[in-house]
Order: sequence, then C-alpha cells, then structure tokens
Amino acid sequence: MFARLGAKLVMAAVAIALVFFGIGLIGLAIATLLTPHFGAASGYAMAGAILLLPPLLGACIVCIARPRRREPPPGQELIKSILAALARETPWAALLGVGMASLANLFLNRHKTKK
Repeated sequence: MFARLGAKLVMAAVAIALVFFGIGLIGLAIATLLTPHFGAASGYAMAGAILLLPPLLGACIVCIARPRRREPPPGQELIKSILAALARETPWAALLGVGMASLANLFLNRHKTKK
C-alpha cells in the first residue's frame, strides 16, 4: 500500500516538474518572439501576462460560481458545542470527545449519498 502511494507521489512530482518546466519554456519562447517588437522587458512582461491571466481568470470564475454551503442540521451544532465545552475542561476529555464526535458523524452520515 505504501509502495503504491510512494509511486503515485513520485509520479505526481514528476508531472508537476514537467508542467513547471514546460510552462517556463513556453514563456521563454513567447518572450523571445516578442523581444524584437517590444524590447526585452516588455516581451517578458507580456509573456508572463499571457501565461498568468487564463488560470487567474479561471480561478476567479470557479470561486464566483461555487454554490453556497448549506447550513448543517441544528442537532450537530449542539453536539459540537457540548463536546467543545467538555474539551476545554480536561485534556483527556478532548481525546474522548474527538472519538465520540467522529463516531457520531459516521453514524449520522452513513446513509447519505456523496455528491
């Protein structure tokens, strides 16, 4: 299990490195293309803007279009507040409270479908 997880982490690191250097080389190529027309500094600035604006606009659109979270049922807030008050009093109760809260959460959410 850990070998597969390690292999996936290595593959993710390799993929991130390839994307990083690929975008860098594309930016260098765009900047080199724009340098004779606008100068070195302007060419690099325009290449950076060309590579930065689409992901930035995409992130803004995703943040704006994200649906609002629904409020949890009132019973769960009561349980959380009781466990928080108990956890403030004694440290061993904090550990016990975390275990009870996770079991209660598992019990309450066992038949819900994941979206």
